[in-house]
Amino acid sequence: MLGTHDTDRRTFSDHDVTFVQSVANTLATAITRHRDELALVRQREQLAALNDLNRTIRETTDAIIDQSTRTEIERTVCEYLTNAESYTFAWIGEVDVASQTVEPRAAVGADGYLDEITVTVDPADERSEGPTGRALRTGETQTVQNIDAADTHDPWRDQVREYGFRSAAAVPVAYDGTTYGVLNVYADRPNAFERRERAVIDQLGAVVGHAIAATERKQALMSDEVVELEFRIEDILGALDVDGDATGTVAIEHVVAVEDDEFRVFGHADETGVGTVDALVEALPHWTDVTVRGEGEQPNFEAHLSEPPVLSSLASVGGSVERAVIEDGDYWMRIHVSPGTDVRQLIDTVKESYPAATLLKRRQRSNHEDRGYRPDLLTSELTDRQRTALETAYFAGFFEWPREADGTDVADSLGVSPPTVHQHLRKAERKVFDALFSAAPGA
Repeated sequence: MLGTHDTDRRTFSDHDVTFVQSVANTLATAITRHRDELALVRQREQLAALNDLNRTIRETTDAIIDQSTRTEIERTVCEYLTNAESYTFAWIGEVDVASQTVEPRAAVGADGYLDEITVTVDPADERSEGPTGRALRTGETQTVQNIDAADTHDPWRDQVREYGFRSAAAVPVAYDGTTYGVLNVYADRPNAFERRERAVIDQLGAVVGHAIAATERKQALMSDEVVELEFRIEDILGALDVDGDATGTVAIEHVVAVEDDEFRVFGHADETGVGTVDALVEALPHWTDVTVRGEGEQPNFEAHLSEPPVLSSLASVGGSVERAVIEDGDYWMRIHVSPGTDVRQLIDTVKESYPAATLLKRRQRSNHEDRGYRPDLLTSELTDRQRTALETAYFAGFFEWPREADGTDVADSLGVSPPTVHQHLRKAERKVFDALFSAAPGA
């Protein structure tokens, strides 16, 4: 409000009023223009930051594809983020299950900051209330737009001020149900992670998680060493609240990942074991259907599983089911994962899904001690689709004589057309034979 004042008592003239109104209108226009200019400047800054972030994400995605280990991927992400103008510090941490603390795996910028602080995921500890702890507990991206005004950083207030952090984001690094850690990014300006920036950086967590999963799967396939875990569940049907008695024998021989969280399980069962398989399909939501092929005392079966928690977690780290048998009512499962896998998290997943599960054995062993050849050398050139088609066809009985499954059956299992299946099979067969005969003695 604009007004005029005088020490003498008098009546203001129309001219005085008009003048004051004119000045007020001029000031109002100037103030509005100034606000608009400030808003425009902020909008331009946000757009520049968003463009910078988009470019950084593209460059980071391209860069991590070329990395061969998880450590290299994590270091590359932090380097590319801090090379951008928008961010001053980036680090990736993972949970130490024993201590409930978040331990750094890679960090670039703000040297010494992580040595001075402790972050936990324990809900009873105030050091878990920052964006890092909340992101790990909720599985969702967390942001703080103005650290100075937020009490979530009170445990580290002195350090935050010393390093000049004004806003922060914590992004879960996860893929296919497995959380590998959390990516933390800091800026020296407030409001650095508003809606559009948050949406972009949120995608980076999934990209990094996917890259880590792919790397660990490759390492698991090529590694000479594996970690072997063996579990037992007594009275499997009772443990799963499934009506019936698990009589007979059911043996799972192979598991094929058809696509994300979709699996084909191949095995055989005796006459009474087939009833156990039917009971599982009827009672468990992730056992969606089963096809029994062949006749005789031990017919083969093919089951479709959708989003099974253990298989999904196992596939995300490149692990494999080496043995799975239901015998005399009890379930026995042996799995292999690479030595770099977070084994504790995998064990927790098994026990969360099957509380009655008992870990019988954990040991590190040679991946090939039971066989004198390297099958990975024959299949290393296959694409994921070619390998999936070849495995599905083989375990479905496509190569048996007489055939237990034809091209249409395999196509139905994979959800593609028969010509597509035959194309994948022909290319896969060619690559396997090339590898086999080029490696043969005297070739």
